[in-house]
Formats: sequence, C-alpha cells, structure tokens
Amino acid sequence: MARGRNSHGAGGGGALLACNRAIERQDDYKSSLKNKLHVRMKVVAETLRPDSRVAGILKESDDGADDFLLSARNRLKAIAEGNAKRMYEIEYFVDALKEVRTEVQNENQGGGDEGDAAADAPDYERSIHEAMDRIRDQRENDSSLEDHEMSTEIRQAMGEKIQKKRSRASRGGDDDEDDLEIVHNQTDDIRSLKCPITGMLFVNPVKNKVCHHTYDRAGLDQMLTARKHTCPVAGCANKSLALDQVEEDEEMKLKVKRHKTREENEKRKRDLEEEDDMEDGEGGGFTVLE
Repeated sequence: MARGRNSHGAGGGGALLACNRAIERQDDYKSSLKNKLHVRMKVVAETLRPDSRVAGILKESDDGADDFLLSARNRLKAIAEGNAKRMYEIEYFVDALKEVRTEVQNENQGGGDEGDAAADAPDYERSIHEAMDRIRDQRENDSSLEDHEMSTEIRQAMGEKIQKKRSRASRGGDDDEDDLEIVHNQTDDIRSLKCPITGMLFVNPVKNKVCHHTYDRAGLDQMLTARKHTCPVAGCANKSLALDQVEEDEEMKLKVKRHKTREENEKRKRDLEEEDDMEDGEGGGFTVLE
C-alpha cells in the first residue's frame, strides 16, 4: 500500500486496540435495537393486525378507523426499515474496521520509514469512512430494507403474508421461480413457551446466542451445576453450553405475558357466561300444582 494521506504509518498499536474493542462490541451495538426496541415494536404491531381486538373496537366506534390503522401500519413499517438500515450500517462499520485493522497489521509487519510516518499522520477516520462507502456500494443490491428480518418480522406481526424470493444463485438465475411464502402464525404454541429443561412456562427466559434456543435461567443453572453442557433441545449440536452464551430473551418474556393475559381473559369470559346461564336457569322454570 503506497504511502499517502490514508497510509497508516508505522506503529498503530492504539488504533489496533480501538478496532478490536469496537469489533468485539458489535453485538452490543445491535442489542439495543433488536432486544429492546424491536421486541416492543412487535407488540405494537400485533395490536394493529386487522383481526386484533384493538382494531375491532376502533372499527366499531370510528368510521375512519381503517384509514387510521393503515397509516399506523405504514408508519410502523417505516420505523422498522429505519432500524434495518441502522443494523446494516453497524455491519458496514464493523467490516470497515476489520479492513482497516488488517491494513494496519500488514503495514506494521512490513515496517516503514518513521520519518514518513511522522510527516503523514495516519487518518484512520477517513480510512474507515472510505471503507464503509465501498462496502455499502458493494452490498447495495443485497441490502433490501424491506426484506431485512427486522422489517419482515414487523410485517408478519401485523398479519401480512411475506413473499420472500429465493436468491438468484439458488434459482440458477431464473427469476420466474415460485416465491417462498412465509405465513406468520400469531397463536403462540404453548410448547414453545415452556422451558426444554423444566417443562414449565418460562419465568426468566434466556436465549442462547450460539444456537438460538431459549431456556429458563433456573433450569439452565441446574444443568450447568450438574456439569451438563449439551443444549437440551433435541438435535442441537451445541455441546459447549455456558452462561456466557446466553442473554435475556425479552421477546419470550412478552410472549409468555401475552399468553397468560389471553388465558385470564378467556377464563373471565367463561365465568361470565356461566353466571349468565345460571341466571337464565333460575328464572326460567315453573312448577305446576294440580
């Protein structure tokens, strides 16, 4: 690499350390979007479904409800695409850091003229921005905001059917192949809300960042205490289960809460229906005396 304004010169130990730290924190950059904001957006999206209770109440009470709901759905999709763009930018940033890190490492290994290094101070910021621009241009066709998982999950939560196209490579370049239709099932399967270790509804769910399976923290602690390190989900190849692999599963917490609320509402409805039946029975009979 020829020396110039973007040449990093000899040394660069501090820059390498900064790059490594930033690269190691890429999951932290994404978690604030994915584990907090995105989960809550999915809950809001579910209330905007055409068949949701909220939508039904609005339609019964307001003639303009359909327009309002459509506007709200479009707004939520726009926010989701904005979050998808931020996720892509994080990936571009991290990959740009990796490129610059590699360049600095190569220059350090090759040595350099300290006089030139002093004259041409390394411009790491510019190098990172240029690398990001280059990576962004290279991936432009593969970085659809609408098809990013953060967008599709919101659309699924609102009841949309997602038409996800196969990649050109998998289709041999033929764009006329049938699309893969993804239909989101809104009803939470009760089995998916139970810990694979304890068999009980999740209380404090944690998600494995390696194999993406969820366990209750108490059950996981019991497993690890017993020195069992194979993921309890059948067929999972993760045999090095450890606490540093898991993080709080905010989405599962909300699913369990939603399930419990739905069960409580259904029980309350049944109780009211039974009370009505009892009242009807008490006043509907006559005794005829001869």
